Amino acid sequence: MSNTENQSEILQYILDTKHALLTYVRSDLTPVSRAIGSFAPDGEDLFFSTSKESAKVQEIEKNRRVSFYFQHDNQVPERWRSLLLIGDAEPLSIGSADYGKALERLAAKSPRFRERIAKNDLGSAVIYKIKTTQFEYLDRSKASGPARKIAV
Repeated sequence: MSNTENQSEILQYILDTKHALLTYVRSDLTPVSRAIGSFAPDGEDLFFSTSKESAKVQEIEKNRRVSFYFQHDNQVPERWRSLLLIGDAEPLSIGSADYGKALERLAAKSPRFRERIAKNDLGSAVIYKIKTTQFEYLDRSKASGPARKIAV
């Protein structure tokens, strides 16, 4: 499978996922995973939104290395697919080109996020862009064995 086919398949898998797990490492070196519903792909990168008041914001500020895990519900083992995206999370500044693009992409994927924009209710949110360095894509319908690691 070519990188273009990989990217297209991975992009669609992300778009078809309702919730994903964000994993980050706390300052005491404990890995923590949190469910996230506001996320959207940007080519090989990923935008996501969370509350400014959440503990994850303070922890990501100290260690920007994160992962996002995507898995669909009700899969059978022989057709199991999942995706792990690994990269560095950077908060976006209001007014930046990436911030505007993130709002557009997040609103297109999430009706709830679209409502928040319409209500001008993003004051309590921080929006991040993950600069992806690696994907680990598992598709049991195509082959058994370990996930394909795709460097970006």
